[in-house]
Amino acid sequence: MAKWDNMLAIVWLLRSRNSMTAEQLSERLEISVRTIYRYIDALCASGVPIVADPGHDGGYHLPKSFREAPLFFNLHELKSLFHAASFARGAGYPYEEDLSHALEKIQQNLNYKQKAYLDRHMSGFDVMFSQHNELMHRLLKQLEQTVAEGQTIDVFYDKRKGEGPVERRIDPYGLVYRQNYWYVVAFCHLRQELRTFRIDRISYLSYSGLFFERPSDFSASKYLQNQWSFDWEAKEPTAMVHVRGKPEVMDYLCQIMHHCLTERVDEEAHFKINVEWMENKFSAFLLTFGTGIQVLDPQALRNKMAEKARQLANYYETSEHLDGVKR
Repeated sequence: MAKWDNMLAIVWLLRSRNSMTAEQLSERLEISVRTIYRYIDALCASGVPIVADPGHDGGYHLPKSFREAPLFFNLHELKSLFHAASFARGAGYPYEEDLSHALEKIQQNLNYKQKAYLDRHMSGFDVMFSQHNELMHRLLKQLEQTVAEGQTIDVFYDKRKGEGPVERRIDPYGLVYRQNYWYVVAFCHLRQELRTFRIDRISYLSYSGLFFERPSDFSASKYLQNQWSFDWEAKEPTAMVHVRGKPEVMDYLCQIMHHCLTERVDEEAHFKINVEWMENKFSAFLLTFGTGIQVLDPQALRNKMAEKARQLANYYETSEHLDGVKR
């Protein structure tokens, strides 16, 4: 067996018996007594409270209070657990309180060396938390539960198209966190197909009393990856888009559009994009970069961006959209 398998076996043997000598452990695991000593030292250093009884009838045993699953993480594993918890909190993880309790249990079983190591590595590691309100946390908990239990729910969802919230009955298949937003992939009863809903746009959730069965091989992350792989962006007819910009802006743009990137040279890049998508969504997307980028070709894209910019400027120059708000 591998090293950690043997160490785990030692813990379980000591848990199942009152006491065992190094010779007995050596015979049972078919490894040398010297190796047993080395593994026990490593287990003690990792926080497992193994007690050594001297004398003729002595041996090794675990305290009666040791009833929980053994925590024998090495230092790097401990660091990674607490770092990962920081990211979970930053993502708005809905069970943050339970996560904190779990980490407290781990910390209670750490020895001085482990605590000192963890303090050093946590004091210089921070994650800027996103703003998550109580409604968001409550919705995440409810959705996680409905996904696990296969419950059909009714939600009020704001598509942000000026229509206000609309009611949808959905079968939630899975939750995904991507680029600072939580999404639920669900079967929409109205559209009769899978749809993706941003959770921060859900204002209300209620239980329908109905249940569904999710396909056994379904993966929400794979579904979104396929949906957002932008395969349709390269469908014919296509056009080559030539863009120039500041290095940091180009790095970000090429990272997002890597699936369409055909060439990158210093501050310029070429993308192969579906014409319809280019004129509609891509033109609006590029406007968000302001003067950080410059479209060199094609002229049709430049014209479309200019048109959208004029429409936006006209929108804010007129008072029609204010609907009674005093200027």
